[in-house]
Amino acid sequence: MPHPRRPRRVLHLALALLTSAAAHATVRPDPQGPWQLVMQRPDEHIDIYTRAMDGTNIKEFRAETVVDSSLSALVAATSDFPHLADWMPHVARVTAVQTLSPSHVKAYVVIHSPWPLHDRDTFIDARVSQDAQTGVVTVSSHSIAGGKGLQSGCVRMPEMDTDWTFIPLGAHRVKVILRGFGLPGGIVPDWAANLVITELPYGSLKHLPAEIRLPAYRQAHFSDIVEPSH
Repeated sequence: MPHPRRPRRVLHLALALLTSAAAHATVRPDPQGPWQLVMQRPDEHIDIYTRAMDGTNIKEFRAETVVDSSLSALVAATSDFPHLADWMPHVARVTAVQTLSPSHVKAYVVIHSPWPLHDRDTFIDARVSQDAQTGVVTVSSHSIAGGKGLQSGCVRMPEMDTDWTFIPLGAHRVKVILRGFGLPGGIVPDWAANLVITELPYGSLKHLPAEIRLPAYRQAHFSDIVEPSH
């Protein structure tokens, strides 16, 4: 995980958070069939795809956009834990609970569920890396069992895995891909869970350009993130 040269205290982790799910992490189901385009917003340069997963009606999502940004600005904006709930739909709380290394963090996440459902929570193990050849930055996270910080009234998600992928295109342009899947714990109607998996990625990518224009993020620099030379 990159280390900032700026004094601003930002946890170096790009989280991708998604929908609902009871007390233990479980095995991720296998995908079934191809990705299907379910939302296209040409004016906002956002495409959202979903695909079926084996043994469940809950779908996996993949959302894509292209932004004008440095890689460091994207990492800074998506890793400012206290601020994530302000611009990522359905994200109620994100708290780092253990920093194992600059590139390895465990965190507690609360996802807001539509009324009258209970909010969902989970602990995640997240790591960030950059491919030395392509310059692509990937942040992967997956749910883990146990941990501190359980919030009363929440239902535990048994499985969640997500990725942020930042692909440099040159000339300060970056393709952003947000992919995720989560199994709901307790009783959650399919419509509610699948509503979250379109609202969360769409709203996140819609608000992301404004976030990366904020001075604190736009001027961020991380020593472990190599920006494209052209």
